Amino acid sequence: MVKEKGLKGKETKARIKEAATYEFATHGFYNTKVSDIVKRANLTQPGFYLYFSSKDAIFDELVMDFRNKLHMLIETQRLSPKIEKEDLTQRILISIEILFQFFIDNPDLTKVGLILAHDSESFKGKIIELLANNLKYEQQSGYFRSNLSMDITAVCIFGMIEQLITSCLMKNKSNPKILAEEVVNLVIKGIVDQ
Repeated sequence: MVKEKGLKGKETKARIKEAATYEFATHGFYNTKVSDIVKRANLTQPGFYLYFSSKDAIFDELVMDFRNKLHMLIETQRLSPKIEKEDLTQRILISIEILFQFFIDNPDLTKVGLILAHDSESFKGKIIELLANNLKYEQQSGYFRSNLSMDITAVCIFGMIEQLITSCLMKNKSNPKILAEEVVNLVIKGIVDQ
């Protein structure tokens, strides 16, 4: 496979990836053909093979792109130990909204990386582990009750986020800000009226 050269090569590769992301998200991996991708990208099949050795290769690269971006995003959202207690709820709200915004800004890539990837369940487990690590760090910083299991909390939070992505964000039934407010309201204040 020949590497892209210069700005034009990078732009062509990006166009192929954008077309492939749409095709995979819309038609699934098995129903997408290289010919569909190149047609959408306005290229020829030989042009495709200058950048990717196969349909599997581009799919795998898209999955890795999504996962790397999400991993970095989650890592950067860890709460520092210097946040004042009265600012904690707002900071959590901002972090969750940023996360939802990432998914809504990348709906096709989210579908490819989170839902269609052959190992999506094990990836979700890794994301839950990363969330749990963040939560444990934040718990040690005194932000959360010490008697809560952050492993279980991470599973619950990820479960909520995943369902809200597929049932609300992807179907344009809500927006990141409203969903983040609802999640924070539930997690911070609970469900019982006190």
